[in-house]
Order: sequence, then C-alpha cells, then structure tokens
Amino acid sequence: MANDRRLKVLSAIVTDYVRTREPVGSKALVERYRLGVSPATIRNDMAALEDEGYIHQPHTSAGRVPTQKGYRLFVDEVARVKPLSAPERAAITALLSGAVDLEQVVARTVRALAQLTGQLAVVEYPSLRYAALQHLELVALGPERILLVIITDTGRVDQRTVTLRSRGSLSSHHDGGFDITDVVDPLVLERLRTRL
Repeated sequence: MANDRRLKVLSAIVTDYVRTREPVGSKALVERYRLGVSPATIRNDMAALEDEGYIHQPHTSAGRVPTQKGYRLFVDEVARVKPLSAPERAAITALLSGAVDLEQVVARTVRALAQLTGQLAVVEYPSLRYAALQHLELVALGPERILLVIITDTGRVDQRTVTLRSRGSLSSHHDGGFDITDVVDPLVLERLRTRL
C-alpha cells in the first residue's frame, strides 16, 4: 500500500479500535483524528482498505475493525519508532545520572519511559533465584541486631536488619567463622533468599 492517507486512516482505525474495542466509523475518524478530509473521502479509503484485506466490517451497519493483515501493516509501517530528540536524550541523561544503585536506575528508567510515551510503564525484575552471592557483609548494630548487606553477581544490593537468635557479641563469631543460622533465624534467611 503506497497511499499515505490510507495509512493514516488505518492507523486511526487501529488506534481507535484498540482504545474503544468498538467498530470505527468514518465520522468518528474525521472528528477524533483531524485527517483533513470529508467523511465521504474516509469512506472511500475505508472501502479500499477493506478490499485489500486490512480492515473488515463485522456487519452491515457497523464501522470497521482491523484484520490481522491490518495490524501487521500498522506495526510494520505506521508505528515505526521515532528517534529521540536532543531534549529527550538530555532529559534521560539527567534523570539517570544521579542514580547510585541498580534499583534507582530501574525506577528512574521506568519513570522516564512513562513520561516519554505518556503510557503506563512497569518493570519486572528477572528471577534472581539463581543469582550468585558476590558479597555478604554483617554489620553489628547492637548486641542483638545486625545489618545484613547482600550483593549478588547481577549487581542487586539488599539490606536487612536482623534480630539475632542468641545474645552475644558478633565479633566473637567473626574470629573462627560460623554458620549464619547460629545467630540468624533460618526463616529470615529463607525470606531473604526468596526475595532475592
């Protein structure tokens, strides 16, 4: 299909149909998308799009809905990714430059994506069930509390304050090594493992 106006009509039909889940009529397209032509011209373009298999009319009095072929053309030709403008690049760089850890980078990236697209942005961390422990540090906060600092090979950092199961100085354990479950409830460790 070479006709730019028909591509715009198809784009408007796909956009409207995805938004409303209702068949789209020519009058609605003219009112909502300012295509710069009359409803009669839009109807002619819709008839051509239907003849070419990009849209179809579910019943006689209905508007049109996109077909698989129409969605494919929309994705391939109409919804091309446009490059970021210089101000958009600068805003992203400024937003990410102050991040100090992976979680901040991810949170700021999601915020930037939502702002740039005007859409909801969601992130899901990859499963870290098999992440390797790169560093574990225990910091005494008192006679019965420690701070666990855990760093995985993926760069994820997690910190937890833990109440010890047995009283005593943490330094007495550091000298000869110890099993962490001697001082930390195994359920706490399991919760940490499942969270990581």
